Amino acid sequence: MIDVERTMKKTALYLTLIQILIFPCLMTAQTSDTADKEVYAPFVSRIKAETRGTAIVLSWKDARNLSDPLYHIYESWQPFDDENFPHSRRIATVERGAEHYLYEPGDSNPRYFLILAEEEGQLFDVFIPYRNMNMKAVSAEKAVIQEKKAARISDLLVVPESQNLLITAAASDSERSLILFRSTDPLLKREDLKDAARVRIFKGERIEIRDHVVPGIPFYYALVDKALYESGSTILLYDGSVTPAPVSIPMEQWNPEEAHSFLFASSHIPLPMLNMELDIERGKKLPDPGLPRTVIALEPETEAALAELNFGKSVHTPLWMRPELLPVDKAVESPPETAWVEEIIVLEDWKALLEQSDEQLKNSFDREIRNRLLFYRGQARYFLGDLEYAFMDFLSARDGYYSESGRWLYNIFEQRLRISRSRNLE
Repeated sequence: MIDVERTMKKTALYLTLIQILIFPCLMTAQTSDTADKEVYAPFVSRIKAETRGTAIVLSWKDARNLSDPLYHIYESWQPFDDENFPHSRRIATVERGAEHYLYEPGDSNPRYFLILAEEEGQLFDVFIPYRNMNMKAVSAEKAVIQEKKAARISDLLVVPESQNLLITAAASDSERSLILFRSTDPLLKREDLKDAARVRIFKGERIEIRDHVVPGIPFYYALVDKALYESGSTILLYDGSVTPAPVSIPMEQWNPEEAHSFLFASSHIPLPMLNMELDIERGKKLPDPGLPRTVIALEPETEAALAELNFGKSVHTPLWMRPELLPVDKAVESPPETAWVEEIIVLEDWKALLEQSDEQLKNSFDREIRNRLLFYRGQARYFLGDLEYAFMDFLSARDGYYSESGRWLYNIFEQRLRISRSRNLE
């Protein structure tokens, strides 16, 4: 009897030891499996949903551990979870590298958004607050509200004056913010403003500005209500708010010395040095920079040697630039938006660079990304010989890459100047 009791006690002790030693391992394994699933299930991050008039701009950062994913965007009236996800609605599917999406819901109801990754047919349905789904409902504005409030633009006039273009206009409400656009293409509809340059924003001031532009290039202008433009409205361009014909500074009337001497300007002329004699901060006379006062022509042998080094482009080959990669794209892991640029530049496939930049610009709303893409599109147009449009791209890219774009702007200016001189000698 005693032996039986001892045996039962030993058995109970063994079972207790098994529970202590083995069960925690099983639990740890299960926990580890769950943690692995949470950690390694790919998902986008930094999701943002912001109102842009009648539209909502969604932005995010792609998942890093996927090779060729698709990203599905969903909307819901309630915060996302396992229960209400089947009742949500998929509004779009985008490829890797987009990282922005402009959504026009057509109403002003508040909604939540979720972005899920899919690769090789597998949908990674994880719900992570503030990473791949927003936790605060966002709504768009009603277009009719801004259209009723918008200032009415009239009498937009652009005329050459004193080596620049003088722009004046009138608005029915001086307290409204207005955007002045400039383009080398006609501005007929809202979509034309997407690639136009923003010259200035007016608010509570007289609408008058002298725009320092490249002589000889015809420009179109449009003045629109800022809030109305951001609302997505199409009622923007009408008689009085847009120039029906292009305006330019006649090349034969342009005087560089007068054009570069000014105290106040809306934007700097794209040259490496302004004709200034006084220190702006202290008013004291600046020292002589020691630059030659006249243009010094190169020896024929020097021009021939430079032409051989610079790809043999046209008569003015000594002036041509070399392709340039921005520092951000020289990193080991360059940003996905422009990671493809280096390979195309190495191949010198300028047509492909132009097409890819154009396509990427259609889906990019981030200002820094757009500046990069405009810089590379400018290079593509430059090496394709389209100097006027290349100039406009570099001019637009100066907001983010001032010194880099400045070198190309000055080079294009010199190209045009030499071409003009060559024509005069014929």
